[in-house]
Amino acid sequence: MEVKGIRKIALKAVALFLMTAIVAGIAGSYMDPVDVVADAKYQTLYDVFRDRSGDPDSFMGQEEFRNAILANCKKLNTVCYTSGAQVDSLACDGFVSMVLRLTFGTVHEVKVKYDYKKKKRYISYKFNTKEEHKIGDSYVDKYEIYRPGGTSVTWIYNNYVGKLVNARGSSRKKVEGWTNKDWVNYLESIGAQPGDLILWDNDYNKTYWTHIGIYAGIENGKAVIWHASAVWGICMKQIMAEMTEETKYLKLACVVPMTDAPAKVGLCADNGSKLREFSYSLYKDENCRQYLGRISSNCTLKEQASLENIAIYPNGDKTAYEKTIYVRRDMSPFKIGNAELAGADQTVYMLKIKITPDDNKVGTLKYSVYGAKDIRYYDSQTIYDYNYRSGGRFILISDYR
Repeated sequence: MEVKGIRKIALKAVALFLMTAIVAGIAGSYMDPVDVVADAKYQTLYDVFRDRSGDPDSFMGQEEFRNAILANCKKLNTVCYTSGAQVDSLACDGFVSMVLRLTFGTVHEVKVKYDYKKKKRYISYKFNTKEEHKIGDSYVDKYEIYRPGGTSVTWIYNNYVGKLVNARGSSRKKVEGWTNKDWVNYLESIGAQPGDLILWDNDYNKTYWTHIGIYAGIENGKAVIWHASAVWGICMKQIMAEMTEETKYLKLACVVPMTDAPAKVGLCADNGSKLREFSYSLYKDENCRQYLGRISSNCTLKEQASLENIAIYPNGDKTAYEKTIYVRRDMSPFKIGNAELAGADQTVYMLKIKITPDDNKVGTLKYSVYGAKDIRYYDSQTIYDYNYRSGGRFILISDYR
């Protein structure tokens, strides 16, 4: 028998055994939390958390929230998996709970240590229940994500899906045996976003949902997920098709939206009369420290001549998609080694973008350019019937001097 065939059989056997143990463990040790108050229906889990923060206006934006979730997933990469008490290791529910609590800042303390003798990574402190409750302000924290030992997968499904938020697509989608192509097609069709929760089940009896993870997006053409893997024994990023093609123990899935699907817009260089060549570097911040990319009027490389599909998230009341980008004029579009060439004139412009939806996919794009320091007005454009889901290079950056 080939090695690959032996590996598949072994994975199936281990997975079935471990998933049985997980379900039994949840049933035996999970403590029911207080009931969730069924507020008005929200569109995403972000909306729920923002509302429950107590200060929605000061709560982090959707882009920051999603980026923080994915960054905290990475922090827990290779931490040991456990199917028992989550003291210094994590099960799938504890992994999701820990990621969210790190994002909210409601975890008492967490560090990851490496045990050189066992060659494994662990959470370096034991859960301090008393201190955890102080941080969360109550026995069950205001975000409803802290649980003794983690966040029950079944509890999330029963109290959130269909009550507070709707699933993306089907609430119980049969995915057994799915290939990567199946996953990519489905996730793209329902508008799944990195950071979304994915719940898994191995039967139709609805007694327990057996697994949970955080969708990481499409990477190199592969749909991937962050989760605590019972098969591999660690918290990890994994290709989703490996879970459905090889292990076969996860038959159903449910994708729960964490954030809204962003609008998309692209920028390109407009040389106008072509009398002057120029290059601009784009940043998230006025101090030009968080780099986005570069566009140039005289560069033939596509990735430097334009930036495509920049994500723009809705504003607080979701009436429009809004984003501010800072644009610094450079004297040269080229680099020598790792050194970036730039002249004395490094004017910084503030580009304000607003997309107002007219229907599901088409809206009005308006952008304005100001001086970042003096708010001097330079230019504005309005584009109607803009397909903000697919995006496009519609914003023209010119030499405004």
